[in-house]
Amino acid sequence: MHIEISCETEARLIDEARTQGISVDTLLERLINEHGTTAPADTGVARELPILHLGAMGALHRCDIYNDVR
Repeated sequence: MHIEISCETEARLIDEARTQGISVDTLLERLINEHGTTAPADTGVARELPILHLGAMGALHRCDIYNDVR
């Protein structure tokens, strides 16, 4: 795998890994494990949309929604 990072970020990662006495790969694995994943795993199940209870509402007409009706 290959990722593009800035030279400054690379230097900071190398310095931090040296400070801890570990490899950069091990440091990155620790950081990922500490922070967890940012996106949930795709389980193939669609998420349910939230239900908003806005109260009783009668029939809507076009003039209730759009302002182009005279």
